[in-house]
Formats: sequence, C-alpha cells, structure tokens
Amino acid sequence: MNIGLLQILLFAGCIQAILLATYLFFHSAIRGSRLFGILLLLLAIHLFLVTNDRREFFLQFPHLLHVTWLVPSLYGPIILIFVRRITRYSLKPTLVEWLYFVPFVLLAIYHMPFYLQSAVEKRAYIEDFPRSVKDDFGLINQLVNVLHVTFFSASLWFYNLYRKKILNYAASEETRLLWLGNFLWINLAIVCVGVAVFYARKYNLPMVGSIYPYHFLGVIFLIYWSAYKLIRQPAIFQSEMEEGGFAEVSEVPSTQEDARPVTEQHRQLADDIKKLMEEERLYRTAGLTLPDVAAKLKSNKQYVSEAINLVFGKNFYDFVNEYRLKEFTNKLESQEDQNLTLLGIASNAGFNSKATFNAVFKKHYGMTPSEYQRENSNVQKTKIK
Repeated sequence: MNIGLLQILLFAGCIQAILLATYLFFHSAIRGSRLFGILLLLLAIHLFLVTNDRREFFLQFPHLLHVTWLVPSLYGPIILIFVRRITRYSLKPTLVEWLYFVPFVLLAIYHMPFYLQSAVEKRAYIEDFPRSVKDDFGLINQLVNVLHVTFFSASLWFYNLYRKKILNYAASEETRLLWLGNFLWINLAIVCVGVAVFYARKYNLPMVGSIYPYHFLGVIFLIYWSAYKLIRQPAIFQSEMEEGGFAEVSEVPSTQEDARPVTEQHRQLADDIKKLMEEERLYRTAGLTLPDVAAKLKSNKQYVSEAINLVFGKNFYDFVNEYRLKEFTNKLESQEDQNLTLLGIASNAGFNSKATFNAVFKKHYGMTPSEYQRENSNVQKTKIK
C-alpha cells in the first residue's frame, strides 16, 4: 500500500464519518446519539489532518498545526458520557460529567499561546524541525496518552457493570449493548496500538514506529463497521419506548407495589394478558416489549405493567420468559423438533440470542440448557451449536 492509497482511504473514512454523524444528528433518537455524532465529526477532522500530515500542507495552512494535539483529548470524555447515557447511568448532564472536560480545558489553556501566534511565527516553528519533533513527543502528549487509556478503561468498567446488572432485556437493547461492547474494545485496541507507535517513534524504534500513520486504518474500520451496523442492525441507533427498548432490571415488584390493592380491572387485564400468551402464544415474538402487549390489548403500558406485577408477582420480562422456558422444556422432553439444535428450539420459543437464552435459563433452573438436557435421561440428545 503506497501513501497515495492510504490518503484515499483516510479521506474516505473522513467522509463516511461525516455522513454517519449527520444521520445521528437528524435521524437517531437514542440517548447519546448526538454525542456519538460529535465524536465522529472530531474523528473526521483528525483524519483529514492526518491525511495531510505533510510539511508543505502546514506551511500553507499554519493555523491547523497542532490541532491534533488538542482534539484527541475530547475523545475519552465524550465516549465515557456516551456510555453513561446508553447504560442509563445518567440520563442528563451532571457536574461530574462536566469535570471530565477539565483536562481538555487545561490543555487548551496550555496551547493557547501557540494557537494565537501569527502565521509567520508558526511557519518559522515548522522550519525548526528538531524543536517541533521534540514537542511532538513531549510530556504533554504523553499525558494525553494516559488520558486515553484512563477514559476508555472507565468506559469499559461502566459497560461491564451494567452488563452484569442486567439479566433480561429486549432485543434492541441486547443488540445495542453487544455493539457498544465491541465498539469499546476496538477503541481500546486502537488506543493501545497508537500509544505503542507513539513511544516507538519517540525512542526511534523503526519496526513499530513505521506503522504510523497506517494504524489510523483501525479508525477507518471502526467508522465503516459502525455504518455497516447501522444498515444491518438499525435497532442499534433507533430508540424504542423506555420500558420496551431499554433494559429492565430483573427484580421482584417493589414493596410499594406489593402494598397496592389488586383491583378487578387488574385481574381482568391479567386474564387478557394470559390469553395472549397461552392462546396466541405472543411470547414467541422475538424482542416482545411491554408497549407491544399494551398495543395488542388497546391498553396503557403502565396498566399492563401493574397487572403483571400485582397479579402474577413478576416483572414483564420474567413473565414472558417463563412462557418461553416452559415451551422450550416441553419441546425438549417430548422430543418434538428433535431435528433442531437447542438454540433453534429456544429461538422458536421467542429467545433472540444464545446469550440471553442461557442467562435466563440458568437463572430460572440453576443450570445451563445442556446440563438440563443431560440430567433428563428421557430427553434425546440434541446437538447444540
């Protein structure tokens, strides 16, 4: 790959980032989508400057010099806040989140004397090659590397904390969380490679240092991968109603709800819900949500939730998943659909992924589906993927 082709790829990634950011600004309604759009625009600026990282370019446009020293300090805070929105750790800006931008502000103040210099002074700086190289790998940029690792590690910590907390969630939320986890790990990998390249260039280790600027292809991959996911799995970037699209923590009804009287309306609605599950087998609908059931009954989602909590003593997802588990075990024990894998049977029962199915099954039975199969000797062995 010659540098000409690399420049084309970097510029293409820049354009793709702008297009994806535009979509997120105007067509996506998930929490934090605009933050992600801002991140993509910053990446587009960064990629454009890397594409033109030549002495001649900066002599022509000296005021763009060292913009890439400041812009990356925004990546970590924006991604961390984005993760907090997606995981619902904080739904609105908080004082703590504003404090995430303190390093950026301090860096901006530190670099301001340089940014305010005239074009002539900046061109003279560019001509002083030893000085510019020394500044490129100075203490300030080393601290920025520390910031990257710190913020991305914190983002993964919030993500894993939330993932462990959630056992049952709707299809769109599972898809979004899977994408978010992959996105964070890919980012961390890119950061680690970038840090390695930085220090290799600082200490003149050509084997690793020569990777620059090819390691930015990882950023290109990240942008195109996100665009691909937008096309193939639009639920990642589309919101649903709160109780339908986002995770519901698996808990028993609260004490306050237990204390509420069960009315005749609750019982009648509960009977209607039960008919939907037992006669129409609505639970087989993958990604079934509370608003879906409410719409089917021409009722309010809050009333449906109350009826399930008060009459059945369960939350919505526990209630639905119990029907799915019952169908799965019945099919397994009756040797019906024996040509299907365990995952195939679970999918027909309404589970939308192996991870969700295994988590729900183990929570309910205290063992994995394959262990359950082995313990029931009357069940014909079914291959699991």
